[in-house]
Amino acid sequence: MDRLIADLQKTIQALETVSETLPELAEQADELLDQLFQQKTDLATLSFNPGSPFYQQALQAVSSAAGKVERLAKNPGSAAEAFQAVETAITRLAQLLDQIAHVP
Repeated sequence: MDRLIADLQKTIQALETVSETLPELAEQADELLDQLFQQKTDLATLSFNPGSPFYQQALQAVSSAAGKVERLAKNPGSAAEAFQAVETAITRLAQLLDQIAHVP
């Protein structure tokens, strides 16, 4: 869980940098930030199995998004790829949260 939250925080920080330094991408970055902040809040209140496939998929997607968004801050030409990676991470996090909510 610590690594997932750490990578999620890196993604959030990188998106904040993009929003502040690349005005043409700020609106899209802010929309993604809203979703990530909510998911981070939801994750903080739950416990789950780091060995589960849902956790592993979310971790992989968030790690990938973190790297791509960090690169985006330096190379605005990669916005489509970075934002797609964040959207994939959001989807994987939603699946993880949904799976946790349905486990007794």
